[in-house]
Amino acid sequence: MKLLRLALRAFPHRLVTVILFSLLSGVGNAVLVAWISRNFAQGILLSTHRILLLLAFACVVLAFDTCAKQLIARLAGSTSYALRSSISRQILAMPLETLERIGSPRLMAMLTEDILNLSITFHSLPNICVSLANLSFCTLYLLWFSPRMAVLLGLVAILPFFIHSILQKRARAAMKAMLLGRNEIFSLYRVLVEGIQELKLHAARRNAFLHDLLEPTAKRVQKLGIENRIWHQATQIWAQAVSIGMILVVFLWCTWQKSSTTEIATYAFVILLLKSVMGNLLSMLPLWADARVIVEQIEAVGFVFRVEPPPLPSVVYSKPESVHLKVERLVYRYSHTADEAGFQLGPITLDFHSGEIVFLTGGNGSGKTTLIKLLSGLYTQEEGSVFLNGEAIDAENREAYRQNFAAIWVDFFLFDRLLGISPQELDSHAEHYLKLLQLEDKVVVKDGILSTTAISHGQRKRLALLTAYLEDRPIYLFDEWASGQDPEFREVFYRQLLPDLKQKGKLVIVISHDEQYFNMADRRIYLDFGHVVSES
Repeated sequence: MKLLRLALRAFPHRLVTVILFSLLSGVGNAVLVAWISRNFAQGILLSTHRILLLLAFACVVLAFDTCAKQLIARLAGSTSYALRSSISRQILAMPLETLERIGSPRLMAMLTEDILNLSITFHSLPNICVSLANLSFCTLYLLWFSPRMAVLLGLVAILPFFIHSILQKRARAAMKAMLLGRNEIFSLYRVLVEGIQELKLHAARRNAFLHDLLEPTAKRVQKLGIENRIWHQATQIWAQAVSIGMILVVFLWCTWQKSSTTEIATYAFVILLLKSVMGNLLSMLPLWADARVIVEQIEAVGFVFRVEPPPLPSVVYSKPESVHLKVERLVYRYSHTADEAGFQLGPITLDFHSGEIVFLTGGNGSGKTTLIKLLSGLYTQEEGSVFLNGEAIDAENREAYRQNFAAIWVDFFLFDRLLGISPQELDSHAEHYLKLLQLEDKVVVKDGILSTTAISHGQRKRLALLTAYLEDRPIYLFDEWASGQDPEFREVFYRQLLPDLKQKGKLVIVISHDEQYFNMADRRIYLDFGHVVSES
């Protein structure tokens, strides 16, 4: 029902029109069948005029049904787009720590498979409305024709209704388990695609991945999916059994009451229509039951399920001429687990100024990357304070604060176009830096679009550096940028590019293990187990 409320809030007129046309179609179908059934039961011969009237009425009913299904197709598409836009905006606004905890496989599944399933669910709305209209008509008609029979059938349906609820509850539990398993299989599919070279080169690894991880997980997810469908089918089989039971009740009632032919024909019409209606409803209700679970799972990881696109965080940014970045008693903790005590960075107190090059050094896992994510505002400290030019950074100004940084991370992503950079003389500036980075023979920039990104990893890092140069931010962060570069360009990076940024008045913070270039830094900060051990 939350899905309907969302669509009603976003597209009220379209949804109301769909429901209205669907209900009119359902009532029209029921009236049409009832009228034909009653005429045949009473032995009334149809005249040409009545037949033409019947055909005209049938065409009107068909038109209502067609309009409803055309409108729902448009509504489903609009709702899918709105949901994807809303979730995408929430991803852009959500804290990085939260996104890392959710994981990219779950996010991709949410944006693709989950939204697709919700869209498919929407397409069943007209049929549900038609079935509900038929159900309402049959109930009212039976109450008018034989109140005692209506009450009898209502009493007969009470117990089956509770059993049906139990079966649906089991189906929802199976659906939740299947979604959790699907997240695991999406993670393995990512390994399959991104690690294909390593898997092809190592037969034992390939076989272990396939037989120990991928296939067992896929079979478990398949089993959960089958279990979910079995429970849904059990509800449908139960509904058919209830329908047969109702037919037997009506047969026994008619035998006991010695009903007339007209009464028997009317009861037969109502029961057969009810059987058809219940079959349609119960074939579509699993879609809505699964949609409910999908919505719950989306909300469980912190997303607000809505179709209104939430605004992105507002940014009022004015680039400072120089920067003084200071952190005091900064502390950040990674979540503790049952087996491990967790990792804590800090407390750390440091000062950074424009026009200096600072190297962060230390062993793997010492907290260097965590520190620069805290400095850049991507992570939020648990204790301590961050100051830029004397102004404390908090939730209100953090988004603007981040605009002071250009960063290339060790797991960087390279866009195929220069997004968000002023177009004035963009291509000429890009050409200048391509020559500086020795990439002019590999890549061409035209209208802000890179001709290719299908180059070596080291060259892709240089292209990322091109974007950083063009951003022209006051603070530059390099997370082991020089690793993977050939010796010649590593020399260019340390002895030419970094001093060039320093000369331009930039604050440059570099994570590095290249001891031979430590003399290029104005300061070197050594971290170990989350603490600053030395600063020189």
